[in-house]
Amino acid sequence: MRQTPRPGGEMKRLKIVLGCLLPLLLVVGGSWWGIRRMLTKVPKPPATATVSRGIVEIKVTETGTIEPLTKVDVKSKVAGRIASMLVDEGDLVAAGQLLAEIDPTEINSQVDQMRAQLQGSRARLSSASTGVRYQREQTSTGVQVAEQSVASAQSQVEVAEEESRSQPSLTEADIRQAEASLRSSRAALDLLRTATQPQALVAAQTGLTEAQTASANAQRQLARQNQLLARGFVAQQQVDAAGTEAVAARARLDQAQKRIDVIKEQQRLEVADAEERVAQAEASLARARAARTIIKVKEQQLVAARAALQQAKAQLVQARASRLQDSMRGDDVAQARSGVDQIVNQLTEIEVRQRDTRLIAPMAGVITHRYLEKGELVTSGVSTFSSGTPVFQVADLSTMLVKATVNEVDVHKVRLGLPVEIHIDGARGVVFQGRVTKVAPAAFGGTDAASQAQGAGGVVRFSVQVTVTRPDPRLRPGMSARCTIIMSRRSGVLRLPSDAVEGAGDKASVQVAGKPDPAKPGQLTYTKRTIRAGLRGDTFIEVVSGLKEGEKVKPGVYTGPKRQGVDFGPKPD
Repeated sequence: MRQTPRPGGEMKRLKIVLGCLLPLLLVVGGSWWGIRRMLTKVPKPPATATVSRGIVEIKVTETGTIEPLTKVDVKSKVAGRIASMLVDEGDLVAAGQLLAEIDPTEINSQVDQMRAQLQGSRARLSSASTGVRYQREQTSTGVQVAEQSVASAQSQVEVAEEESRSQPSLTEADIRQAEASLRSSRAALDLLRTATQPQALVAAQTGLTEAQTASANAQRQLARQNQLLARGFVAQQQVDAAGTEAVAARARLDQAQKRIDVIKEQQRLEVADAEERVAQAEASLARARAARTIIKVKEQQLVAARAALQQAKAQLVQARASRLQDSMRGDDVAQARSGVDQIVNQLTEIEVRQRDTRLIAPMAGVITHRYLEKGELVTSGVSTFSSGTPVFQVADLSTMLVKATVNEVDVHKVRLGLPVEIHIDGARGVVFQGRVTKVAPAAFGGTDAASQAQGAGGVVRFSVQVTVTRPDPRLRPGMSARCTIIMSRRSGVLRLPSDAVEGAGDKASVQVAGKPDPAKPGQLTYTKRTIRAGLRGDTFIEVVSGLKEGEKVKPGVYTGPKRQGVDFGPKPD
């Protein structure tokens, strides 16, 4: 059975056929149009430069490296093994923060040993000081004693000299005095024996005889009176009177007898005393005569006193000479004190090294490099010929700068304070602002010809430092940066390409384009016009007067090198 075709199916097939033919027709038509255009030569429109408003600037562009203004390699002052690392790259640290520690075991032992030496040295100093004080006191006492001994010996010499001079005359005077005294004593004894005592005894004996006679008479008178009383011839009163007289006579007799006894005893005592005085005088004379030997003794005592004086003076000289030993003891103290100071200085140095085992952040910033790991050995940065092993690098990222080099052709244009536009590949389209803060006074690498020849391509270059105005986290140390140093810039002024203007200032001129020449298709007529030119930039030149915005002028002729034998001719607008 035959089916009737649907109208919708026919339409669908038609669309498919047209969809396949349309691209083919477009390709064929485009090819035909291109071939015809190639076969038909169309005149090229003339190139012109248009007066426009914009920026005219003089600039120098160089490439440099971003660095922080301040960065410090933290090194250890002591050699050893890293015991601990407390920070890592990217960490923010404060000034004085502990970053790492070097194993302090060996230095701690040295500190303990040096402290023990210091104690011993201080003990020696104390002993030396005590010895000096004792020596000085002993010397002072010895000098005083010696001076007193000299003074005493001098006095003894003076006394001995005086005694030695006066002893002979004194001895002779004593002898004469003793002889006179002996003679006097003997004369007194003789007088006592021959004259004084016999006379007194005779007188006493006479008185005794008289008393005996009177007593006998009184007894006889008493007996007679008693007889007469018995006979009654006398009164009793007379008898009593006779008895009283007899008693009195007897008493006088007894007294006379006692007087004789007293005189005899007195005579005996006086004679004995006189004999004693004679004996004493004889003894004094003997002593006086014996004293003549004292003269030699005194002379010997004088010699001994003088010898003692010389010995005392020698002892004084020796005592004073001991002061030199005081000075020597003082030198011992100075030496001991010097030893203490030396050990104190050594201990201080070792304690500083002990503190230096703690690596401290010298400033606030960011850890930009961590060169070592825990357990690695580091060398000292101060006690070796090398500069030491860096452990960290701390950078202050709050102020960044770019270090670049400028060739000798442009460096004279660069001045401090000039604005700089900074571009980095990591932030395309972003312009960072900066200022020129340093221009090297000498060529990079030195001023001699050999150093200059080592520059890139033999071009002499000068170091220039650009400080970033505002820090940005996108600017990181080590990045490459293109720095455009703006020598001069004027914005919103009329401008032309620099090669379209001939001359400068008030004598500048341009070729102003007119209407197209019908006789010469593709060519324009030009009229020379004098203008006033201002700032001449690297690409454009400022038009102060003589032209209006939108006017077209004849561009300059390209005078650059030919490439592959083709002359590019004037630059198009």
